[in-house]
Amino acid sequence: MSFKSLLATVLLAAAASAQLSGHVGPTSSLSAKQSTICNVNDYGGKVGSSDIGPAIQKAFDECITKHAGATLYLPAGNYNMKTWVTLNHGTKWAFRLDGLITRAATTGGHMIIIQNANDFEMYSANSAGGIQGNGYQCRNAGPRLLRVIKSTNFSVHDLILVDSPEFHLIVDHGSNGEVYNMAIRGANIGGSDGIDVTGTNHWIHDVQVTNRDECVTVKSPSNNILVERIWCNQSGGSAIGSLSDDTAIENVIYRNIYTNGGNQAFMIKSNHGSGYVKNVQFNDFISHGTAYGLNIDQYWSSQKPGDGAGVQLSDLTFSNWDGEVVDGVKRPPIQLICADGAPCTNIKLNNVNMWSATGKAVVKCESAYGSGVKCIKNDSKHAAYSKVTQSISRPTNYHTPKTMKGDLASGFATNKAIPTPTIPTAFYPDLPQITPLMKNK
Repeated sequence: MSFKSLLATVLLAAAASAQLSGHVGPTSSLSAKQSTICNVNDYGGKVGSSDIGPAIQKAFDECITKHAGATLYLPAGNYNMKTWVTLNHGTKWAFRLDGLITRAATTGGHMIIIQNANDFEMYSANSAGGIQGNGYQCRNAGPRLLRVIKSTNFSVHDLILVDSPEFHLIVDHGSNGEVYNMAIRGANIGGSDGIDVTGTNHWIHDVQVTNRDECVTVKSPSNNILVERIWCNQSGGSAIGSLSDDTAIENVIYRNIYTNGGNQAFMIKSNHGSGYVKNVQFNDFISHGTAYGLNIDQYWSSQKPGDGAGVQLSDLTFSNWDGEVVDGVKRPPIQLICADGAPCTNIKLNNVNMWSATGKAVVKCESAYGSGVKCIKNDSKHAAYSKVTQSISRPTNYHTPKTMKGDLASGFATNKAIPTPTIPTAFYPDLPQITPLMKNK
């Protein structure tokens, strides 16, 4: 490796660790997990199977759990699945999913659960494996696709998740996880979340999401989370929330987030509740064609109110944004609506240049304290105040937002099959992906 390559690697690692608290991903190499190959088709499965679930479960129970350093392998091909699986425990193992699994039952729950895993890797070597949910057949009434529960030192990558009846990927607590090189394609409807994350010390990067709900969203409880190089391509947009009682989120960075169309560039959403969100950075956002831009709404009407007076938001910094909303009077490019019972404090906007396709825009603030936007207040009393709406001019440093080759003009219909995409090799304008696709290594 040349000095320049070594320096680039060191700098990239340092940048990636900016908000993480330590190592993420498996603690042993992928090659160390190949001493035993547990081929699902040796345990009752076959390409074209009408229900590959029992064979996956059997291969795990009879092979993975009995051999350290083993790989559960589903070869390339098409498989239907009617029986959902829970792959519980296991240390130093991998799940190589080169085939495409298609949902063939309407049972609720999750098609695949990975639980209590340690030193685990789930991937496709051909960067084409994954799950087709065909959610149009049972919209918001079937399973979620993949859930990783209370696992540590893991990665999920090079997978394609399509049209879940409900959510696509949930990282449920756990620690030291890495999710990357993913293509997630859902319908133009709510309840189709891309990636929802809770836990400690997770890194989510190089992901494309199409849907009409959460793109990549941090939920409570979470700390030391890094989300970067995300392409919300006709998506609801990324968010923190929904937040309610006993919220606990801190030390989070979102950066290099690109949004084409959808609900918002970013949203923090709650309705009353309690707890805190603190020490969060939102850096280098590009968006266009969204309804809202930067949107804090602590009276979000789509959520049942919590018991507390409000979730306390503090020490939030937004830097280097270029974005354009559809109608900046109807839906402001910047809206900071904070809880009167827990005003937002130390909210800083630095070089945030949000504008409107109509050439007219307003900003709105309520009980928000900080700097960088016309309507925000800046004093030490932090008393509640009523909503302030002010007209703004086009920001001096505003630039027409960059676009990406592959931007979709609209979302996908809710009543038709959604085609399986390929995983892109870039997720933010002018930046390469951090890790090459497995098929290109």
